[in-house]
Amino acid sequence: MTCTTSRTRNRQRQAGAAAVEFALVALFAFLPLMFGIVEFGRFFYVLSTVQEVTRRAAREQVVNWQNQTNAIQRAAVFQSATSTGSVALPGGREVTNGRVRLQFFHSYTDAKNGTNPISYPSSATAEANVGNCLLEESNCIRFVRATLRNADGSVVEYIPMVFGIFNVPLPGATVIMPAEALGLD
Repeated sequence: MTCTTSRTRNRQRQAGAAAVEFALVALFAFLPLMFGIVEFGRFFYVLSTVQEVTRRAAREQVVNWQNQTNAIQRAAVFQSATSTGSVALPGGREVTNGRVRLQFFHSYTDAKNGTNPISYPSSATAEANVGNCLLEESNCIRFVRATLRNADGSVVEYIPMVFGIFNVPLPGATVIMPAEALGLD
């Protein structure tokens, strides 16, 4: 009888030790592995969505006049164009409407190099731009360039949510499109 009681105690102790070992393995092996899988999934989502964000911004801007740029930037990150303030890509807090840069250029070479952007005053119209293009003026908008950059022009970095040890630079995902209507009806 004492032999049976001691075996039962040993089994209970071993079961308790197994539970503690499983908890330690789960805590130090499985949990980081699960967080790593989630983080890599989010990284690849943001990485693949960056190009779509700049493509959407450029596509919308070539048919709308420059005074609608703020709404276009919001729509590019899959948010309501009527929202206010800074909005971010769902699941990608690094990609915000403020980081979607839209610029206007006269030549493809300037658009490609990012040199000599055209900046019309807020009172300018799409009709005035068409007139400048017909007269072969240098301030005629012929190309729209969309890219993902910080306000200072630096590269946007992916910031891990779980393992925040290092940041990974995201591609600028530059898209250049020829201007179409630019808001001209």
